[in-house]
Amino acid sequence: MDIPALDSLPYGRRADVRAAVSAVETARLPVRPAHYRALAETALRVVVEQVLAASGRTLLAVGGGYLSGYDDDVRQRLAHEGIGILPRADRAVLTLVLLHSVAIPQASGVTLPDQPWTLGTPVPVQELKGCRVPDGVVTGALQRLVDADLVRHTRTGYVLGHQFLRLTKSAGSELFEELILLADPAGPLAESIRRRRAFRPASPTVVPDRQRQDTP
Repeated sequence: MDIPALDSLPYGRRADVRAAVSAVETARLPVRPAHYRALAETALRVVVEQVLAASGRTLLAVGGGYLSGYDDDVRQRLAHEGIGILPRADRAVLTLVLLHSVAIPQASGVTLPDQPWTLGTPVPVQELKGCRVPDGVVTGALQRLVDADLVRHTRTGYVLGHQFLRLTKSAGSELFEELILLADPAGPLAESIRRRRAFRPASPTVVPDRQRQDTP
């Protein structure tokens, strides 16, 4: 990987950058700048961003720290090519958790709009099994989603996992809009979303299920 800004640094500073990149790529929770020189110093943090960008990743400021996530253009391209798409059952169950843990509580004022999604309202498993998805499918999907850290099991139910901290602001907004369109398609917010989307370029269409193999 040829990154001039990295190659021009002294050995010790290159090591600082590589350590920071490794940390933000692998940590479950935001990495505190105080623990990594390359995150604390602006000049080195720019190099961290360049190293991540070379792999289609971006540096995200999250809760007083940093994590990495996919660049928006790369994310859309991967989805368009059917790469990294969850199986249908897992998508259905994850959508249920998103609706009951985040979208509905926010719409009803139970949680604040700026509250991290990972701190949403726990959803009891029986509430998930009370939906149209068969109980056995819910159980299997929940286990796979937990393994992928897309959901977490708490004492009182399921909430979103730490992977949702790695969404860019744009990705989070798009996902929440989809939840609004799903939960209240005839509501004023949904109508506002449709009007706004009508005046912007369409995102690449995700490859239909029959044209791709589902990947975990």
